[in-house]
Amino acid sequence: MSRRNWVFALVLALITTSFTPALAAAPECLFGGQIRIISGQKSACQVVNGEAIWFSYKKRAESKLNQYEKTKLKAYNQIRNAAVGKTVKNIELKYVISKQLPAQLRTEYIRQTEQASKLYDQFFTRPVVVNNYFQTEKDAQFIKNHPVLKRDVQSFQRWYDSWPKGKETEHTVGLAAWFFKSGGKSEGHTGVLTASNGSIAKLRLYSHQVVAHEYFHVVQDFYKQSQDEIGYDGVKAYAKYYPPIFREGSANTIATAISMDSFEDYLLFYQLFLSQNKGIYAPKIFSRINNLPNTISLLKEIEFNELPESHEASYSVGALVFEWLIAEYGFAGYKKLIENQLIGDSFADNLKASLGLTLDQLYKAAAPHVLAGFLAAKGSTR
Repeated sequence: MSRRNWVFALVLALITTSFTPALAAAPECLFGGQIRIISGQKSACQVVNGEAIWFSYKKRAESKLNQYEKTKLKAYNQIRNAAVGKTVKNIELKYVISKQLPAQLRTEYIRQTEQASKLYDQFFTRPVVVNNYFQTEKDAQFIKNHPVLKRDVQSFQRWYDSWPKGKETEHTVGLAAWFFKSGGKSEGHTGVLTASNGSIAKLRLYSHQVVAHEYFHVVQDFYKQSQDEIGYDGVKAYAKYYPPIFREGSANTIATAISMDSFEDYLLFYQLFLSQNKGIYAPKIFSRINNLPNTISLLKEIEFNELPESHEASYSVGALVFEWLIAEYGFAGYKKLIENQLIGDSFADNLKASLGLTLDQLYKAAAPHVLAGFLAAKGSTR
């Protein structure tokens, strides 16, 4: 057996023999990713082959984890530990909160913002203001007229239409995610859009990291503001510096780790998140994550935005790539990539200068972890 096939067989064996989420009792499942506390443990629902299954993960010793899970644990601990004992010195938080936002969501979004700030503060080299906008579909006119929020106003119509009907209220949607100069002041602008008739109980698990995800884009933009002000010659020129696999994927890695309150919740999140990227509802390109050569090839194509589904794919695939990177090089190593975004003429230059890695080396090294993640996930199939 060749080394390549041996590695793939090992990954598959690890998943099939060691991936054992606890299956909880099955109350009614209202939507995929729904969260319930069952027998005192956080559980989430997903639909596989038309059947609703409630998953949860029991706490296990590290020696009982498979290699895929051990890598995740290293990354999770690196990110969480980077915030331990930290105080917020550079970030001044300001809030613009809708009166229509349910009180419990208001409290939860502020908590998530303050929790993320303990990690994100260390990225800023000077005092900064970060404006946090928490709005609902009932604030459509306010968003349309706001000098900052109106940037993406056309992308929210789906939610304006569905939420008043009580549909899709499990979603939290990114509303703002920038650091730029407005009104003569360079400030951060972040926030989310959520249903006025929503509640924490109605949110799917993915929605619990959206506040931190959008907020992390402020961190990324802080280091590339000077180039943003000059501008880019199209989408490809932008992606050359900040490919979506890095910008969106690693934002997911960081936001999920800082938002999930335990490693078991972190595992649960990825089980649901990656499952949504398999099966009949997933981008077709994910069917290619079936062996190491195909996975490596797909990573390269997604990074260069060569496929119609590249941007959507970058969230899940990129999250696994940078989870591996943080496990291998530590949070401090990943932090260099954020600080050095403008080094050279591309992300590849940044990666080489920051960590001594080529893009080919990154993708080849991270591919087994990406493959293992997708093998572990149980997608919605017929």
